[in-house]
Amino acid sequence: MKYKYTISNYTEDELNKKDEEYEQLVDKLKDLAKDAENQSIVIIDGIKYPTSMLWCDVATTALELANYADWFDRYDQKNNSRKD
Repeated sequence: MKYKYTISNYTEDELNKKDEEYEQLVDKLKDLAKDAENQSIVIIDGIKYPTSMLWCDVATTALELANYADWFDRYDQKNNSRKD
């Protein structure tokens, strides 16, 4: 089985990049959840979309955040194994 992530991706520069992206996604999730809770209507290019579209975006963003959290866990495991 070939893994999607390689050990070479676990550098401090990559950690900083992922951390910044993660923070942006957290902010996005907060905004999306707030709009979805308020049952806002989404208008894109003049077309109205239902609140369910916002909830789908909330779920998608949450899954993206879970992937980042998984990457951070692997980064920590790799760095902790180096210290031993």
